[in-house]
Amino acid sequence: MADELRLEHLDSEALKEHEDAISALYRVTYRDELDDPFHTTERFMERIRNYSKAPGFEFVLGITNDNPAGLALGYPLPAQARWWRGLTTPVDPELIEEDGTRTFALCELMTHPDWQGKGIGHRLHDELLFKRPEQRATLLVDSDNDTARRAYEKWGWRQIGKIRPGLPDAPHYDALILDLTVSMPG
Repeated sequence: MADELRLEHLDSEALKEHEDAISALYRVTYRDELDDPFHTTERFMERIRNYSKAPGFEFVLGITNDNPAGLALGYPLPAQARWWRGLTTPVDPELIEEDGTRTFALCELMTHPDWQGKGIGHRLHDELLFKRPEQRATLLVDSDNDTARRAYEKWGWRQIGKIRPGLPDAPHYDALILDLTVSMPG
């Protein structure tokens, strides 16, 4: 159950110590997508290492029975962030202006399949986001991932457009934002 979960806040140095566990968690969670070059474990870990270089990077690791049950990680978007450059739908330019303190990018939220549906993803999400000083958060979700979309909408996220990150083989995603200045959604 989710009440057996231990949450650890870790930084980029601790990420290095947990790379094997994070890789294993990724492989089991994304096992159906690992044949796609964008979704290989190596590419995922490369992205995570790059995120970890950003000032303010943080990740929360959920542990049950001494094994990773899930994680949430991200970083504050810098001024003039590249994050929004892949938008494929028009949005109000003011909505995507970044000053380095406005938006926290939730880059990954995953729960081990054995622990999905038990509230762990929601606890990791809230633990990472609702102590942040930024006004809002953003994330990218696969348009076809109905389970994740429903959860994000329930947690207060709203879509602002469609986006394809700046990597040549990156999939298309829906860009969502969440107001962090209001009380935590249920």
